Amino acid sequence: MTQPPTFILSCTWALGIGGTTMMPLLVTNAMARLHLDEGQATMLTGAEMIGMLVGCIVLPALARRAPTALTAGALLLLALCQAACMLVLPVAVFSVLRLVAGLCEAQMIVMVGICLACHRDAERLWGLVLLLSGLAVAGVFTLLTLFPDAASGAAVWQGLALMTAVLGVVALRVPSLMPERPAGVAVGRQRGMAEIWLAWGVFVGVYSVQAGVWAVSALQGERIGLTLPQIGVLLSVSSLLGFFGAVVPAIPALAARRGLTVIGALAVMFASVACFFTAHDALLFFVGQLMLNAAFYTIMAVLNSFISAQDRDGTLLSRSVVVTFAAVALGTVGAGELFQDAGGMGVIVFALLALAGSVPLGLKALRGTPNVSASPVL
Repeated sequence: MTQPPTFILSCTWALGIGGTTMMPLLVTNAMARLHLDEGQATMLTGAEMIGMLVGCIVLPALARRAPTALTAGALLLLALCQAACMLVLPVAVFSVLRLVAGLCEAQMIVMVGICLACHRDAERLWGLVLLLSGLAVAGVFTLLTLFPDAASGAAVWQGLALMTAVLGVVALRVPSLMPERPAGVAVGRQRGMAEIWLAWGVFVGVYSVQAGVWAVSALQGERIGLTLPQIGVLLSVSSLLGFFGAVVPAIPALAARRGLTVIGALAVMFASVACFFTAHDALLFFVGQLMLNAAFYTIMAVLNSFISAQDRDGTLLSRSVVVTFAAVALGTVGAGELFQDAGGMGVIVFALLALAGSVPLGLKALRGTPNVSASPVL
């Protein structure tokens, strides 16, 4: 290998999460350029989520049979969709483009799931993949927010198209990292499905809180007197730095304590939500969002590696993405309604219930699970 597999996997994962990470900017841009209200723009960009959902259901089996053709085709289509969105198009055409983009992003997610399925070093690799891919996407997000017309011009789509082209050159190699289907995994996976379901329960709790806070973050910023450009910069920078939370589980003192690491991160998530919605200035607004992002990615690094360790062919990770969409929908709708009716305190209570319910699920799912040994990168 001329390049570390972590770099290839990170570029691939970055292309898979690009649309969801930049969703607030995409919604704002669609509102300005297509003259839509917030509800219409959210539904429009939601077509991308539907594409990802469908892709994560149907693509795992296909990707095993024709990984190179599907990956190359998805990268080409993704670049074309991002570039086409630079144009002012009819709403129906724009929706189809975002739907196709979501399908292509799902192929990237599926390929990473397949490559890390049953990997002996999944814990460390997931931490690195989440960190490197997050820095790439959040870095582009931060850069785009600095453009004066980012919310209404074509810069955001130009940035996405360029990111797809650059990272796609590396992501084309991801099929070469696919392992042979391991023998004797099916029985072990069947025995571990109860723990997988418990882990998915934690997914629901943390994703609903993360998505809910993200959905109303701009409204909270406006309530404390921040301007939209200020909010955009603070959110993008906190997202950029928050990805460093993905390496927390690899800290030697925590490496053998996965359950306690998750419980600690859940507590930090709740404290950050309380900080965020009781903030009265930009500093606490930023610190609350930073803590939330860092704790969230700490949990994702642990749970993704836990699922990959029992995943025969990437199917379980793809199903995890399906579960997260249900959680994102729950958190977005629930937090939005609560914020309108009860303000920040309503979202704080929502977060407390969701995260407290995740504690016993996380402890039971991770109880007695061995930590993956830290072997060298392939």
